[in-house]
Amino acid sequence: MDNRIVRVAFILALLLVAGACSGGDGPSTPQSTATKSPGDAPWSPAPVAWLPDRAARIGGCYTRGPGDYIDAIERLEGARSFRLHIPTGYDGSHGVPVVFNFHGQGRSAEDQDNYSGLIPVADTEGFILVSPEGAYHQWDILGVYADEGNDDVGAVSEILDYLKSQFCIDPGRVFATGISNGGQMAAQVGCLLPYQFAGIAPVAGIVYQGCDGPPVAVIAFHGTEDYNVPYESAPEAVREWARYNRCPDTPETERTGEFVVRESYFGCEGAPVVFYTLEGGGHTWPGAEDDTGGIGPTNHEIRASDLLGEFFRNVRRGP
Repeated sequence: MDNRIVRVAFILALLLVAGACSGGDGPSTPQSTATKSPGDAPWSPAPVAWLPDRAARIGGCYTRGPGDYIDAIERLEGARSFRLHIPTGYDGSHGVPVVFNFHGQGRSAEDQDNYSGLIPVADTEGFILVSPEGAYHQWDILGVYADEGNDDVGAVSEILDYLKSQFCIDPGRVFATGISNGGQMAAQVGCLLPYQFAGIAPVAGIVYQGCDGPPVAVIAFHGTEDYNVPYESAPEAVREWARYNRCPDTPETERTGEFVVRESYFGCEGAPVVFYTLEGGGHTWPGAEDDTGGIGPTNHEIRASDLLGEFFRNVRRGP
């Protein structure tokens, strides 16, 4: 056999072997050196974002698929970790909503996941649930208390950017909720990042901080017997949000339960505002299991998690 033919055959064989080892021309799945989380998260990456050309694909987006994870980003003040629940129906074929879920002071992201009951709602409504860890188990709220000097708002913005590199996210449907100090944090990111957040759902902690930007839809909950964050602070903050959203001066008021009153600002030039007053309710998450978090009586006539899921379903931030 001619030596040239032998050489050509040998080179072709090498190319075929290399192609089989590479797995084709699609992006390869990254080999992470991170160890598994000791908790219920199946995988915990190093505290840096994947490069987009190294991530796996499902459908049209870079993604890891449904499940529970613990992630982190690296910032100048150190790593910021957060829990993720990717809904069961997620396949990366289209953008899905995101809901940030902020824990109260002295609590953790895991506490908030368990207390709020939002994981099953995320599966039903099809949104990605993000529960960040506050520095020193709290959030700095400008004008209320910011003793630690942490840039929590900046951290949230960076977490959102990170998520956009990992999953198919609908940028017009990013929301925030939380309780107490976490409710204040939800209101704060809505106020200070209105070009990123379409709506907020503060529980026992709504504040208004002189916002400037596009309208932000609001659904809020507060108990009249809340002695940690007094109820008296809530109605005025709700009215300020209604003014910001260019709503009518007077809301529609309706009693939806024996101890529940709903005030709804509809017909707004901007976005709607809805406020639930829980008569006799404490510093608690409406509908949550008793003794799993919060202080004082819990109202069980409504479920805040279900209501905010339904509310966010119909909200989208404009261009």
